[in-house]
Amino acid sequence: MITVLDLQRLALEKEGMVPERAAQFEEPIYGVLSSLRWWEDLIHDMEGWPGQVFCPVYEYLNELTIRDGLEEYREALQGMARTKLTSTLDRLDDRYRAVTHEDGGAELARYWRPLAEGNETRWWWTRRPNVLPPGW
Repeated sequence: MITVLDLQRLALEKEGMVPERAAQFEEPIYGVLSSLRWWEDLIHDMEGWPGQVFCPVYEYLNELTIRDGLEEYREALQGMARTKLTSTLDRLDDRYRAVTHEDGGAELARYWRPLAEGNETRWWWTRRPNVLPPGW
């Protein structure tokens, strides 16, 4: 099922490309597995942020939209694939919670209009990094 979702995503990503460029891609940029890697990489970076990792706020916001996509994938999956994705996300989300704290979205609302307008309520958007990284 994950392969099907990734193939659908790849087709969607290729739609806006010229054929020569599209032919170069064999896996989607924002597929299930690549999105998990992005989310894990962000959390790993956050665990080492105190003065070490440069992360502009808009790059961080992009990573949160990737987490949005993972939630959509979870909702689309069934059976064992959904169970495995949920288990992986739960572990990563626990690590994310450890390096962030709930602020009701006050920090990110300065940069993300849907949050400022009250249209964004998913829990990962309402948390602030414990330490803001260089480049914020």
